[in-house]
Amino acid sequence: MTLEYLYDFGLDSRDVEEICEYVDEDIFTELGLFENIVKENIQYMKDFGVSNFSQVVLKFPDIFLRDADSFKNIFSKFDRDDLIQKVEKNPAVFKKMVEFVDNN
Repeated sequence: MTLEYLYDFGLDSRDVEEICEYVDEDIFTELGLFENIVKENIQYMKDFGVSNFSQVVLKFPDIFLRDADSFKNIFSKFDRDDLIQKVEKNPAVFKKMVEFVDNN
């Protein structure tokens, strides 16, 4: 199983290797099995206007395994421009936003 579909989003083989190094086997398997969900969520983030979406994918690929409605819900909880600006400054902010939405 490979994650070559990520190449369609500007990631390369080194990026995929990095993801493989940092996620456990279960997450890696799910990233392969749920390719359509991951692709839909990455495309949504890209279309939303987050220009450094690939950095978020690299650091937190498991976030993109969420079902599409749950993923889109994260974006609906924050001001669009503020979200884009904060994530572009620090991709880890998106992880904090996910945790905030999950816990509130």
